[in-house]
Amino acid sequence: MDPNISSRIRVHRHSERGHYDFNTIYSIMDEALYCHIAVIRDGVPVVLPTLHVRIEDQVYFHGAVAAGIFKDLKEEAHATLSVTLLDGLVLARSAYNHSLNYRSVVVMGTPYEVTDVRHKTSVLKAMVEHVMPGRWNDCRRPTDVEIKTTRVFGIPLTEASAKIRSGPPLDDVSDLSLPFWAGVVNMKQLAVECVQDPQQSPDIKVPPYLPAK
Repeated sequence: MDPNISSRIRVHRHSERGHYDFNTIYSIMDEALYCHIAVIRDGVPVVLPTLHVRIEDQVYFHGAVAAGIFKDLKEEAHATLSVTLLDGLVLARSAYNHSLNYRSVVVMGTPYEVTDVRHKTSVLKAMVEHVMPGRWNDCRRPTDVEIKTTRVFGIPLTEASAKIRSGPPLDDVSDLSLPFWAGVVNMKQLAVECVQDPQQSPDIKVPPYLPAK
């Protein structure tokens, strides 16, 4: 293990599941559509789900100016960001050994606010494209007021780790002969259909970048 990996993000339980290479971390962050941000507010931990996007070695997230949690992201404030992808339900012969197959990333760092309008707009564009590639050129651009009422923060991916669990159940040897089904129920995130806004003209067709019915 790289001695430069901080103890804060080093995987201790099931250390064999820990991954610290950028390719693994980046691939998980790029596949996930949203993240959770944790900060301390008035001495109490607060967690907020929000959209994110990775651009090179930075991860960005956004929220409304009026959101209380973002008022606490002042200079030198610390935060933790995490994403998780659920890949399967692991059904073991014993209740104790039931688990999940997953890929997750934890990032720790000091968020910085993006205030330059051009930089902020480029991040918001990347965020829209991350959620649905092709969408930015198929919607109205944000106005100056909308840009001002949106806060964008970034965190360097210098202190991050991934944890991955895959494979079948890890039952005790003494349980292997029990007459219970065991295995993995594979899971994936899937766009199933597009439901048109009832206030929209039926003449507007579903764009080609959206899933067909």
